[in-house]
Amino acid sequence: MLDTGRIASIIAADKYSRRKKQARLGQRYYDGKHDILEYKIYYITKEGKLVEDLTKSNIRIPHPFFHEIAEQEVSYILSNGVQFETDIEELERSLKPYFGDEFIGELKEVVIDTVVRGFGYIYWYRDAKGSTCFCHADSIGIVEVKDGGETDTINDYIIRYYPVSIKDGKRAVRVEVWNKDMTWYYLQTGGTLILDPNVKLNPYPHVLYRSGDELFYEECDRLPFLRLDNNRKQLSGLHQIKPIIDDYDLMDCGLSNNLQDITEGIYVVKGFKGTDYDELLMNVKSRKVVGVGDKGDLDIKTVNIPYEARLAKMAEDEKNIYRTALAFNPSQTGDGNITNIILKSRYTLLDMKSRKLIWNIKKFLRQLLGIVIEEINVREGTSYTADDVVIKIDPVVPTDEKEDAEIRKLDAETTREQVGALLDAEAVMDADILLKELCRVLEIDYQTAAERKMLPQEIEMVRELLHGQEKEGSAAGAAGSGGKDHTAAEAEL
Repeated sequence: MLDTGRIASIIAADKYSRRKKQARLGQRYYDGKHDILEYKIYYITKEGKLVEDLTKSNIRIPHPFFHEIAEQEVSYILSNGVQFETDIEELERSLKPYFGDEFIGELKEVVIDTVVRGFGYIYWYRDAKGSTCFCHADSIGIVEVKDGGETDTINDYIIRYYPVSIKDGKRAVRVEVWNKDMTWYYLQTGGTLILDPNVKLNPYPHVLYRSGDELFYEECDRLPFLRLDNNRKQLSGLHQIKPIIDDYDLMDCGLSNNLQDITEGIYVVKGFKGTDYDELLMNVKSRKVVGVGDKGDLDIKTVNIPYEARLAKMAEDEKNIYRTALAFNPSQTGDGNITNIILKSRYTLLDMKSRKLIWNIKKFLRQLLGIVIEEINVREGTSYTADDVVIKIDPVVPTDEKEDAEIRKLDAETTREQVGALLDAEAVMDADILLKELCRVLEIDYQTAAERKMLPQEIEMVRELLHGQEKEGSAAGAAGSGGKDHTAAEAEL
């Protein structure tokens, strides 16, 4: 077991590690807390001192590009959910309670952490019914440790720390030290760690149940924390685009400052014999008056702002942000004629980036799947493996519904024509070949159709259905019914 001194030193080192600094930076920009919010304007006094200029406009507006890009990637990846598919019906029924909507919600939080911070965690536990559940864990306060020191791979210990309130409104750090079997709970005030007196059973076993007045627990063979990485170096999605976002913030806020200040112009004071220019400027801004003496005068000069140049620079920054982030820029509407082909082409970069993370997610989910299957095997006396299940994550590109409907209509027409041609050739085709071709066109499993022994009268029903549709009239009507032909023919088969 780790001693309290080593626990404290590991936490201190982790707080200031480069990895956690980058993670906190990603989270900060995701929350809209950009560097521009701390931007200050300075000038040099006649004594040569650098002093913050509080008289000039200093508008500070962060632009949430990274928040949008991160949400876009996660929403795209999980747009079609996650499917755990298996040919074993009993296993499929057993898996459903574990990977429902609640699990997808927790998974989404983990993936957001992964994109924003560079890595995310999930931990598993047993609920009151003894079933395994999964929950998102805050990755900022998690450290992976082995006996020889810190590591990037989960090994001997997990340390989790986070701030809490204690008596009299005081703040402390709650520290949890996990190994494969137990969890130790500490409170850290200052630099001192003590076992949390509020936890009656400390250390606390992971798998615990009660029988009468006695408590029992089972040993685990793994730490209940699993990590999902954004990339090999665990870098945030902010890593490459932060300088461009900062430049955009600076350009836009600079333009706002220019427009704000230009309303007041530059004051040219003739005959001014004072020495306090700050006082002069404050009098002009607050009282709208200034004393200039008998031979003095006051003139206001305006300055032309490089408006178009700033807008061009901001447009270039915006383009580079999305291009560098491999993201879809929703503001690129073009001429307004957006087809499905154009939409898919604009999603190409996002899809390319997402595929890399999807591979990591599948690997991550397969570990969770292994935990669940182990539990199912123990409970049901089965011998399933993770290889019995296929994990599918298939993102969906948004498309134009009207165009989709037209494509479906055209496909239905084509299908009807192909089926009609096959039936017309029935007299010169072998029955088995005819059945195979019908199954191919209608996308029906041939073996299933063969086992049902499609009869000649059933083929005749399909023929009559097709010819009946041709007599209905308009091309639109025929096209619309074409989709029904496909369904009806499929039902007959």
